[in-house]
Amino acid sequence: MVTALWATTAMAQSAAPAPDSPAPEASAGTRADPWQAEQDKRIGLGDELLKKGQPEAAIREAFDPVIQAYEARYAGDGKIYFSSRDSAETPMYLLGVAAEHDRGEGRGDAVALGPTWAQGYYGKAYALIELNRFDEAATALDRALELSPANSQFLTERGYVYRASREWDKMLASNQAALEHAQFTPESLREGVRARALRGAGYALIELDRLDEAERHFRDSLKIEPENQVALGELDYIKQLRKKKP
Repeated sequence: MVTALWATTAMAQSAAPAPDSPAPEASAGTRADPWQAEQDKRIGLGDELLKKGQPEAAIREAFDPVIQAYEARYAGDGKIYFSSRDSAETPMYLLGVAAEHDRGEGRGDAVALGPTWAQGYYGKAYALIELNRFDEAATALDRALELSPANSQFLTERGYVYRASREWDKMLASNQAALEHAQFTPESLREGVRARALRGAGYALIELDRLDEAERHFRDSLKIEPENQVALGELDYIKQLRKKKP
């Protein structure tokens, strides 16, 4: 059985980003369910604490309480939960589980909730990156992606963490997946996420010595954000690398 649980939502402000790294996506507030409204309020608090440069407080006072509340309410009941941003993203998750059932590979009933559960993990990961705690950030992002496997913003951030551990193939794959799933990103964020995924893939391609592909990715990113200094700098770096080649 597959189920989508939806409610009326209102968008909250997102936190200020670090260089070339987006803040957690806007949270959704649910008026009809006080419990849900409380979790959404916590996400907003976490965003505000990140803006103020208080990542530890954001984890302690906001993101961990959201995660704990959802785990207490939903974990361990044998169902497969997804955290979906809207009705465009939900069918891909639920139909995939239905197809597994048809093949006799089903793991349980699937339920699509709103975005807040995954946002808790993503916000925590973002705060951990600010604290240079990359291994813990990777764990939080992996959990966010279990809940929202088509979330391009989560995928680009995972790519950033792969960069920290110098796992270039995985960094490339994560950013390529972000590009593939960009159509499910809310329209207001879509082009920015695409540009960041192109830059992330380009960076990995440089490290893999695939300079022609890297150049194409950075140039494609500049079609979206023509003045982006990261992309312009990487293109200059590619020129320098080519000059050093025999």
